[in-house]
Amino acid sequence: MNRDDSSLLVRLGQILTLCLMLSGCQATMQQALLSQYDDKLLLDEYFTEPATGIESAEQIFAIPDEVVKELRQRVMMYGDAQDRSMALLTFIFNDGRDVLEYVNNATLTASDTLLKRQANCLSLTILAYSLANAIGFETQFQDVDVPEYWITRSGNSMLNGHVNLVINPVSKLRGVSNILYRQSSYLIDFDQVPARTKLKTTEVSRDAIVSMFYNNKAADAILSRDFDLAYQYLKAAIRMAPALSGNWNNLAVLYRHKQLFAEAEQVYLHSLMLEPNHSNTMSNLAMLYHVTGRYEQAAALERKVARKRQANPFYFVMLGNEAFEQQDADSALRHYRQSLKLQPNTPEALFGMARAFLLKGDVPAASRYLQSARKYVEPGAERRRYQSKLDMLNAMAKQV
Repeated sequence: MNRDDSSLLVRLGQILTLCLMLSGCQATMQQALLSQYDDKLLLDEYFTEPATGIESAEQIFAIPDEVVKELRQRVMMYGDAQDRSMALLTFIFNDGRDVLEYVNNATLTASDTLLKRQANCLSLTILAYSLANAIGFETQFQDVDVPEYWITRSGNSMLNGHVNLVINPVSKLRGVSNILYRQSSYLIDFDQVPARTKLKTTEVSRDAIVSMFYNNKAADAILSRDFDLAYQYLKAAIRMAPALSGNWNNLAVLYRHKQLFAEAEQVYLHSLMLEPNHSNTMSNLAMLYHVTGRYEQAAALERKVARKRQANPFYFVMLGNEAFEQQDADSALRHYRQSLKLQPNTPEALFGMARAFLLKGDVPAASRYLQSARKYVEPGAERRRYQSKLDMLNAMAKQV
């Protein structure tokens, strides 16, 4: 969140986060809804096309020929579908050596994921798809209907989503030529949280995944204030999947940054036409109404959003984070406790508790909650970050 937006929030006493949507790692797919107004909502005249182009769909999924050759050698030696699946998974995760690490903002092409050994759920899904298709496996992308979930990057709130991939290995029926058979499907997913395995999923297309990739790249560009690049990515995302409401939300956020308030409003309304009850888009539109002095319209949207969010633990994490930013430790603790009441062991709420207790000067309590947060966060960079903070807290405790 930009600081000028934050000061506005303090005066209003409400959480009106100008929130970007991250696809696959928030994008909820609706039935294909095309609008005759799509092109009219694009404002090429306010943006300059960057000298370097954006990735093509082919570049996003491409993997080097030598990798395909090695993959075939290691997988196609098996005739059994399950054995081939295990060989594919071993290849992706490199036998546990040089582990593929989860990094939330690592929206990378398949080739870059292989090179850097880093990925978010979207990048892992892209890589797995490319490798599985290279050896003839059937695949299906899935969008996971997770509750509204925010992360913070560079002081900005980001609405996080999730995607994964189902693979259907195929092998020849023993003793019978030219007949293929299928065994159990396999789910490739970074997120091993048991509660999320029960969430509703929606099948999505390859074009939608490309659109999500562009959307994430646009969000990164907005954070770095490269608005021209962000616009090109969003324009490409919209053309690839015009029914994806998150693309339009982020375009409106971009227009908001460019002070194109009337145009931003029209885009928010278009996003809501595609997904009428999306809390984040309504919240962003409410902020715009406040900025433009339409307080009654803003309040009506805020009430509607607040009712929807009362059962969402991550909403209370966001409220706690806002209270913490205002140095109100007691209010922050109250919100974090409500989050933990709704969903115990949420790492973000536990980390918030640790920060709030540290703000109150209670280092032992902060250390306990940080230890709990570390326990429940996914392995990798995030866990190491929590451990680093825990080490610092423990060092502080020894000096008291």
